[in-house]
Amino acid sequence: VRRLLELHVVKMVALYTVWVALEEVPLGLQGWGAQPGPPEVLTRPLPQVSLMNFLLVLLWALAMPYCRFRHMASCLSTIWTCIIIVCKMLYQLEVVEPHEYYSNCTQPLPNGTNLTPEELANSTLYRGPVDPANWFGIRKGFPNWPYVRNHVQVLLLLVFESVVYRRQQYHRKQHQLVAPVTETIFEDISRQHLDLGLVSCAKYFINYFYYKF
Repeated sequence: VRRLLELHVVKMVALYTVWVALEEVPLGLQGWGAQPGPPEVLTRPLPQVSLMNFLLVLLWALAMPYCRFRHMASCLSTIWTCIIIVCKMLYQLEVVEPHEYYSNCTQPLPNGTNLTPEELANSTLYRGPVDPANWFGIRKGFPNWPYVRNHVQVLLLLVFESVVYRRQQYHRKQHQLVAPVTETIFEDISRQHLDLGLVSCAKYFINYFYYKF
């Protein structure tokens, strides 16, 4: 079990981090998804990737194909997730008044756009004042726990990943074991053991499956 976790915990972290980044709706009730057509037409609620979450997606998209960058990706994700949580909490302070710097987009004239009046009315840009911080992934949200829960879970998963790796390092050092070169479950099974018996054959194909996975 420890070996399985060591091999695949980083994939769990990457998958859950990307899922959180894609599922979070930074605009709250103002977040709307676009249907086919002009990009300004926003008609139904859909998750939107904010700038802060986009950096997490980009980081893991670049790190997963290259094993040597995964440890760095975990460290950077931990730091960036902490920054996101702190920024979200600071934005909830009473001294922060978003309405003081709301932006209003000027609605174009009917003959200056190919959008219908209904489409203009449904657009986030022209429906009301826009808080620029929303596009960075920060907004006023109460209660605070549901607002930061997903990123706290990502942080806990990153801590769990670190615990798994440290536990394996301690186990190998305590028993004077050498870290395996290949990412396999059964370290002492190779192609030469394939024909030695049913158990050895099963272990080899399990190694092959997880190698491909």
